Amino acid sequence: MKLITESTLMRRLVDAVKRLAERDVTVLIRGETGTGKELIASLLHAHGKRAHRPFVRFNCAALPGELAESELFGHLKGAFTGAQATRPGFFSEADGGTLVLDEVGELPTGVQAKLLRAVQDGEIQPVGSTRPEKVDVRIVASTNRDLRAEVSAGRFREDLYYRLAVVELVVPPLRNRRDDIPALAEEFARCYAERFDLEELRLSEEFLARLVQFDWPGNVRQLENAIARLAALSTGGVIDAAALDPIIGQPAPPAEDSADGLSLREQLESLERSLIERALVLANGNRSAAARRLGTSRVTLIDKLKKYGITQSRPETVAQARLA
Repeated sequence: MKLITESTLMRRLVDAVKRLAERDVTVLIRGETGTGKELIASLLHAHGKRAHRPFVRFNCAALPGELAESELFGHLKGAFTGAQATRPGFFSEADGGTLVLDEVGELPTGVQAKLLRAVQDGEIQPVGSTRPEKVDVRIVASTNRDLRAEVSAGRFREDLYYRLAVVELVVPPLRNRRDDIPALAEEFARCYAERFDLEELRLSEEFLARLVQFDWPGNVRQLENAIARLAALSTGGVIDAAALDPIIGQPAPPAEDSADGLSLREQLESLERSLIERALVLANGNRSAAARRLGTSRVTLIDKLKKYGITQSRPETVAQARLA
């Protein structure tokens, strides 16, 4: 569990987390998707009095109302069709520890009243039971929604909102803390080089400069995925700015295009081919120079050229690359 930051905004947030961790207060964490809300929740638990007790997560958007209720509060045998045995819920599993309610704004309204009772009174009632049970759980909720707006629209209980947002923390998007981008990218490169058994994976200064210029609408998660893709396709060495063009240098395809029947291997091979072709274009067809751009050896590059049947770059493509 590691939070890497050079940003003043994030340092203030970390200071607040350290103060709150020991005080066992209910916390609501807000932020766009991919900003690191899960990490903040983990830090609240790890630095608090319950650190050695259970740490349990529940994704409120994952299940419809009736199943969400059963998963949160548990059920008795025979409580509903398919309930073949009594089963404790996430509240019981987290007893004495911390329960993280991810994307709490997605929780069906029918379950919100029961959640309010659990947060307010420390009591849950399993599905099919007539007796409440006491639990001792610290609640940390997270959401990418504006819950005040959800309350105004009648989609979220006002009383539950105030119970969850005793303290509200906001995780800033990556575009508002660009100082963090180089350090995060280098840490991801180190982690994925180790995972993929690469002796070395370095990011050039030009590469890092391009990263900082991009807005990263998917935030830290998108940045990590970009580094992971490049690491998966690399044989090690230095990755320069040209490698980013297929990833952030042009509009991303619609989400549904990623499910067009191509396997992960086919998608990675398609990306690898485009990176090689781009490097050849920028190197005017010089294979040694292209290999250096890709952070690989000339022999490996020649093997890839044979694999993909790449012969030479078209003159018009070279011209387009120079103008880009």
